[in-house]
Amino acid sequence: MHELTSQQKIRVELIGQEQNPLLIIDNFFATPEQLVEQACTEPSFIAQASDFYPGLRKTITGDYPAQSLRALTLLMRETFAIAAERMAELSLCAFSLTTTPPEKLRPIQSVPHIDTHDPLQFAMVHYLCAESYGGTSFYRHRSTGFETITQERFTNYFKILKQEVINEQQTRFNYINGDTNLFERIYQMPVVFNRAIIYRSNQLHSGDINLQSGLSTDPRTGRLTANSFFSFT
Repeated sequence: MHELTSQQKIRVELIGQEQNPLLIIDNFFATPEQLVEQACTEPSFIAQASDFYPGLRKTITGDYPAQSLRALTLLMRETFAIAAERMAELSLCAFSLTTTPPEKLRPIQSVPHIDTHDPLQFAMVHYLCAESYGGTSFYRHRSTGFETITQERFTNYFKILKQEVINEQQTRFNYINGDTNLFERIYQMPVVFNRAIIYRSNQLHSGDINLQSGLSTDPRTGRLTANSFFSFT
């Protein structure tokens, strides 16, 4: 049976001008190698038609989803100041492999993104790959100064961003990995095998995709992560 480890090292960083908490847990899972092996078994990874993730996913089965929710609920309440009466639930728990070559990226996949404007949804990235693959970065949109996209900011932000991308007149797109004309990187979290990070899903963020490490479809050698969404209702 998979278990969360008692050897966890937990810390919180406050990032950017908006001081958004980033929860970092090293040694997150007691048997991460078993997770990698599970990722290698059937069924196969598939592309998600409704998902902007630049690669493949498949649902994680077994004890990991429930154990993660149970272990993290209180810690997330404390870190993100969530009211005790709100109930936690898990809406996504999937293995992910970054596999899309740069020439096939859509414009929206070449800039930092949010998963939702809901401030009570949280994303977890659990790294199950080598450090060379690159971690996760958080960004500030230069012209608006936004680091999070709330419901109030949503419509105006995407209207501005769409026009800025059009104005740049790019015909080829690439993974973002650092400062650009439109975005400033405000925090970079490197990969450490079996490290998990949790953050609000409305923060502007992107994976740091290191193309020199390749875009393998093999979970043992590719940029494998376990991705989860937690919501408090």
